[in-house]
This record gives sequence, C-alpha cells and structure tokens, in this order.
Amino acid sequence: MREFPNGPSDSTTSLVEMNIDAVVGPSHHFGGLGVGNLASQQHQRMPSNPREAALQGLAKAEVLAELGIPQFMWLPPDRPRWEFLQQLGFSGSQSDQIRRALDVAPQVVSAAFSGAFMWAANSATFTPAVDASDGRDHVTPANLVSSWHRSSEASERMLDLSQFTRSLPACVMHRPLPAIFPLRDEGAANHMRLCDAEFQSGFHIFVYAADEQAEQPIHFLPRQSQAACRAIARLHCLDERRTFFLKQHPKAVDAGVFHNDVIATSHQHLLLHHELAFDQAESELGRLESDFHKLAGMRLHRIEISHAELPLEDAVKSYFFNSQLVTPQVSGSDGGMVMVCPMQCSQITAAKTLIDRLLADNSNPIQQVRFVSLDESMAGGGGPACLRLRMCVARKIVNAIEPRLRATPENLERLRGVIRSEYPSSCDLTRFADPAFVEQVVQATRKLRSAALAR
Repeated sequence: MREFPNGPSDSTTSLVEMNIDAVVGPSHHFGGLGVGNLASQQHQRMPSNPREAALQGLAKAEVLAELGIPQFMWLPPDRPRWEFLQQLGFSGSQSDQIRRALDVAPQVVSAAFSGAFMWAANSATFTPAVDASDGRDHVTPANLVSSWHRSSEASERMLDLSQFTRSLPACVMHRPLPAIFPLRDEGAANHMRLCDAEFQSGFHIFVYAADEQAEQPIHFLPRQSQAACRAIARLHCLDERRTFFLKQHPKAVDAGVFHNDVIATSHQHLLLHHELAFDQAESELGRLESDFHKLAGMRLHRIEISHAELPLEDAVKSYFFNSQLVTPQVSGSDGGMVMVCPMQCSQITAAKTLIDRLLADNSNPIQQVRFVSLDESMAGGGGPACLRLRMCVARKIVNAIEPRLRATPENLERLRGVIRSEYPSSCDLTRFADPAFVEQVVQATRKLRSAALAR
C-alpha cells in the first residue's frame, strides 16, 4: 500500500495548515432544514445515499493527504437523539416515538437522525497562537442556533474538538457563545484567515449577514450575526489592526448564499470573492490590502469575480467559492496553489470558463485544479470547503495529534471497509419507522468508531 508523502522537514517555528474532515454518518441529511440552503431545500424528503456520501468524503480527504496536507477524521456521533424526541413530547417506546413524530412533525425525526457535523467548517472558529495577543491557540465551537438539526450539536463538537486540541501545548477551548438568536454563530464558514507564505502574520476576516442597523435580506434568514463575530474576536485576543468585519451582501443571501464560504474563499495571501460577496466594503477591503502589505511584508492578491463572469445563480449551483485552496506540502512543490473543486464546477459552463481563465493567468497563485465528486454532500449544500475545519498549528505538533484519526492509507482503508459493509445505500425518513433499520444505523456508527480507534 502506498504511503502519503511526508512533506518538508519539520522545524520548531514553522506552521502548517491541517484539516479535520468528517466521516459522514449513516443518516447525513434529509433536506429542507437549512435556512437559505437551496440545495437542501431542493432535495427535501428525497432519498440519500449514506454509503456513497461517506466514501466520497474519504476520497476528498485522500486527495488532500496526497498533496501533503495533514488530514484528520471526525467520526460520526451517535444517532438518533432520543432525548431530543422526548423533550418535544414524543413518548412511549422508541418505535412509538418515531412513528408519532413522523405522523405530525417529520422535521423532528429528520433533526433527531441528522448529523450535520459532516460540514466541519460550521463546527468552530480557530485562531493560531501566533495571531493571539496571549500567545495561545483559541477555539470557539459554534452554537449553531439557526437550525433544527444543528442547535443541539454544539456540545458534541466541543467534545470532539478536545481530541485534537489536547495535543496543543497552550490551547484555550472556549464554550460556545450563549445560545440566543442575536449571537447565532456558524463557525469557520463565515471566517477567513490571510497570512504570509509561512502561515505567519495572520489577518482575520469575519463575515456576518445579520446587522440590525443595515439592510436585511428579504427571502432568507441571515445566519451569522455581527455580535457573534465581534465576541469571538475578543475571546481570541485578536489584534484590531489585523481583524476585519465585513457584511454579506443581502442580494447574495437572497440568492442562496447562506454562508460566506459559498461566495468567498482565501488561502495564505490570496483572497478570492464574488463582487456581490460583501456590502459596502470597499473602504475596509482597501484598508485590508494596505495593512496586509505593511504588516505582512507582501502584497495581498485579491481577485474579485464579476457577476457578469459568474452569475450568483451559477456561483451557488457550482459551489465554485466552496473549493479548497491549498499549498502542496510535498517535496518538490514550488509554492503554487491547488484548487480542489466540486465536480459541478467542470459541468457548469460559467464556472469552468472561470477556472480555465484563472489557470491561464500566471499572475495569480493558482496553478492547478483537482475536481472531486461530492454529489451526496452537495445535495445537502456542502462542497469541499464545507467538509473541513482548517487549523494552523506548529508543524512539530501535527504528529502528536491522535494518530488513529489521521488520514493515512491504512486508516482510510479500514474506514472504507466498515462503510461498504455496514452503511445503507439508500435512506429516507420513512425507513426510520422500521426498528431494524434504526438499529442498523446505530450499529454502523458504533462499528465505524470501533474500527477507527482500534490500536
């Protein structure tokens, strides 16, 4: 079996970007639960294929691992959440609870079985120690109060994150922000970090859609609040000169851009965004470019994509901006960036034409594109960038992080074996009326966790 490349030699001061990717649970989405999530709404009540979803997610993680980006796997949580059904007044045997909920409130069953943890970018906001005034890493799990199926997952994510952060020598694990609507927070999907080629000199961009003093979207509820963004910046001890708060454009939200990572992305010194990503932000973007050059000692490469070149509708359909931008960490790499795009970007003319133009332009850092198939995740509104949480840590620490959850060929093959044998290939809400199927879901998750954590 092949080995993934180790990348450049370690040093005590260099930083490296690592990703936490989610292994999809047996009941990963049922649609219709996302606020402003068009893909989810369009696939409402349609069958999903949990087996294929999980295998596609692992294949995407493998692509990144082969590029030398450390990948770690997030295991699915136990489902269903029986206490959730009981708290909403569904009593009796477990079968009775599900049957009664399906009759009167099917969205409750969907929420009880869903594992939105698969979109790891929504799980938390991370700040590396090099950016914080106290010299410590900071993590704030998202409270996820905007959605039926996510709001009860904050405590699960906090426990999961401890598996990775306990290896960091001085990490502050904050509690999720208070679970009140004005402080709604959906994590790194609305946060971007810019830095120099060594992952130092970090600049932070928080993007919010909810601002009571400004124009609001008409059709969809804004998910991220300005108050939440500012609270996280304070908790993470960020330098005000290197911290920026941008408002998402209401037209983008109404077009189905429910998170910033559907309309903008960044990596190191590159900021790539749609012209309708931000609302009245030119002065702040100008200040960002000026301060980045002054404090990071290099030019910020900002690429603004026009609505004429990529209409908002095509941006949402293709998830072009939800691509992952990475710098390969393998011997012989020249520092050029690789863009990992969902396969839909190769099928939608405007997106494919844009990618071809970017690749032909030698003035920008993007030198290569890799297309990955994530149809099952995309059906629920999640592309490549949704499936990972980025953490920038000291290179020497990476090997100390839980090795059983590292995306090595051996670990990935072990997970694939369980998924192929235990995960169902078709799933819809009506199947949860069958106790035998519910037990299959429970056992599949337990067997996957047992296989992953076996020594």
